[in-house]
Amino acid sequence: MDETVRRKLPEPPVFEGMSQYRPPLCFELAGKQFVLVMDDGYEYELNFISRCVLTYGRSDEDKKEYAYDCLKADDDTYFVNFEKTGAVPRTGVTFVLDMEQSLVTSNIVTIGVNPKWPKMPVSRIIFGAIRREDGSVPSIRHGYTADLVGKAIHWRYGRMGVVHVYSSEHYYRLTIAKEDFIGREPINTEAFRERQKLDEIRLYEEPGDYIKVKEGIYIFNANEELACRERGQGNNLFFLMNLNRMHDVGRSFGHSGDTGNPENYTYGAFGEYYDAYDLLARASTEYIR
Repeated sequence: MDETVRRKLPEPPVFEGMSQYRPPLCFELAGKQFVLVMDDGYEYELNFISRCVLTYGRSDEDKKEYAYDCLKADDDTYFVNFEKTGAVPRTGVTFVLDMEQSLVTSNIVTIGVNPKWPKMPVSRIIFGAIRREDGSVPSIRHGYTADLVGKAIHWRYGRMGVVHVYSSEHYYRLTIAKEDFIGREPINTEAFRERQKLDEIRLYEEPGDYIKVKEGIYIFNANEELACRERGQGNNLFFLMNLNRMHDVGRSFGHSGDTGNPENYTYGAFGEYYDAYDLLARASTEYIR
C-alpha cells in the first residue's frame, strides 16, 4: 500500500463533537442518591449507582437506568447530563446540583415537538431543591439574573474560540473573534469564511437564559435556533460557568450541523473577558427587532 495515501480513521460509534475539550469526568457522586423537590410539583429520585450509570424518575414511579456524564464547576457544584434513551419525543436531561445550598436547576430538552422544525430542540428550565438529610427542603432557589448584561467572554476550546456577548437579559450575541482567524485554524466552516470579511464578522443574536447559582457561578442556556433555521435543525447549549476561575462546563444536545445525526456530548472551555463595545453598539440582527 502507498504509505503516502492518507488513511481515514474509523468513525466513532457516537458523535463526539467537541468533547475532546472536556475536562476529566467527575466520579464523586457514585454511590450517592438525592431526592429532588422540583417546582413542577413532583419529587424525583436521582441515584448514582456507579461511575457511569444512574437511575432517575419520579418518586411515585419506576426508575430507569441511564448512562451519564458528570463534571464540576467548583468544589461543590456538579453538572450532570444524560439522555432518556428510548424516550419519545427524544429527551435530554441536565442537572446543576448545588451542594452548598442544597439547590438544583434542571434543563429538560425535547426534540420532535416543534411541527415547523421537528429537529429543533425545545428547552424547559425547572428550579428546585435537594432534600437534606434531616428532611428539610430549602425555600430559596437559583434564579434569573441581569448580572451578566453588557459583558462578553471569549471562550477558547483548545486553539479554537467563540465570543458570547451577553447583550440583554433575554438575548446573547455570538461571533468569532478576529484573532481566531489569524495564524490558526478557525472554528467556522469554509463557506462561512468565504462570505465574511475579517473586519466585519457576522453577528448572530439568539434568545438566552441567564441564571445565578451563587456568586461568580452562573448558568447560560440557549438554542441555536435563529441562526440554524435555514437547515431546520440546531442544538440546545447549556453551560455552567465559573467566572471566578474563568472556565465552564456544558453540553450540546440536538443534531450535528455537519451530518444531521443526533448529538449529546459534554465539553468545556476556558475564557477571558472580551471588549465587546462595538458588538454591543451594533443594531440587532435581521431575525430580531
